Amino acid sequence: MYESLRNLLKDQNNGVFTFEAFSLCHIVYLLLIIGGIALTLFLYKNKTQEQKKKLVDFTISLALCLYVADFFLMPFSEGAIDIDKLPFHLCTSMSIMGVLARRTKTFEKFKTSFTLMGFVGAVAYLVYPSGVSSADGYSYRILQTVLYHGLMIAQGVFAIAYDDLDFEWKNVKYDAIAILGLAAWAYLGNTLYSGVLTEACACVENCPHLVTVYDHEFNWFFVMHDCFYAIPDDIDVYIAPFLMIFGVFGLCSLVRFISIKILNACKKK
Repeated sequence: MYESLRNLLKDQNNGVFTFEAFSLCHIVYLLLIIGGIALTLFLYKNKTQEQKKKLVDFTISLALCLYVADFFLMPFSEGAIDIDKLPFHLCTSMSIMGVLARRTKTFEKFKTSFTLMGFVGAVAYLVYPSGVSSADGYSYRILQTVLYHGLMIAQGVFAIAYDDLDFEWKNVKYDAIAILGLAAWAYLGNTLYSGVLTEACACVENCPHLVTVYDHEFNWFFVMHDCFYAIPDDIDVYIAPFLMIFGVFGLCSLVRFISIKILNACKKK
């Protein structure tokens, strides 16, 4: 069974419709996402507000289901569970927080913030998917990446289009709190999981050599290094957190501002 699933889901690298940044495959998938969102908006144009809200809830819930399912399927694709997929990044954490905000009173006040953060993160990642190693576009890993981030973009578009969010500027403070909270959470994850572990070699008795069994340096939410690793390491650790915090806050504020203008213009009509 494992071998069959491994052969089905492992990366295919036949040079057929290869997915990498700004490739034909990348552009086609972006167009499919845009087209799918536009078609859904058209089909739901005359639906009730309750039906539209259910669509937003379904979209973010489906994204979370894909994220959780990936932990069970990625061993067949990659041979092991990639702990880089733990929910410390902007994209991976926001499907969880987005569902919690829509289903619990505790996080309800952060619904707009988590929706905008998930949307901004997914757009940034799909526009420039530098973290995705190339493979044929029909490989499981590529399809999962495109579908998950596409759904995160869609939930943001649907929530904005269907007036499901609170865009009052007085509540922008929740954006700041959510982003600072994620930065602290990511810093904790980076600190806990980054490191090197060596063990004595067991090839012969009293072998003096050491064998590295774990060597990872994580940069979740890019609070340890800038996302392009362009800043010198000796100062990057002091600059990267502020770049990410202010960058995401600025993008969320920009989306908030544009959404207000568009919604106000539509209401005047």
